[in-house]
Amino acid sequence: MSDDSGNDGSQGPQVKVQVPADIQRGVYANMARVNHSEFEFSIDFANADFAGQDPSGNIPAVVVARIMISHEFMPHLLEALQENYSRYLTRRDIKGLPETEEPPADDSLPLDG
Repeated sequence: MSDDSGNDGSQGPQVKVQVPADIQRGVYANMARVNHSEFEFSIDFANADFAGQDPSGNIPAVVVARIMISHEFMPHLLEALQENYSRYLTRRDIKGLPETEEPPADDSLPLDG
């Protein structure tokens, strides 16, 4: 579950995930609401318009996707999210290291004097 490709490196059948053309573009969400029942978890991804706050302080938000998952699947989802976020942080931090940054152009070097 943790591999972006659906391949966890083990032997056996592999899941080949296909994204239909009509949803390949995806949708933008800047918030999520998580609920659960005795039988499943539901995650509503929404787009909140913080600039559209009304006089009473309410912020309008429109759900752009609702995902329902079983309790058995939740630990796998959490593990995959944590692993991918950790990889993202590692790559981001590596890009910020001095030895990976490009040297400044000659004209931007400090002048002596």
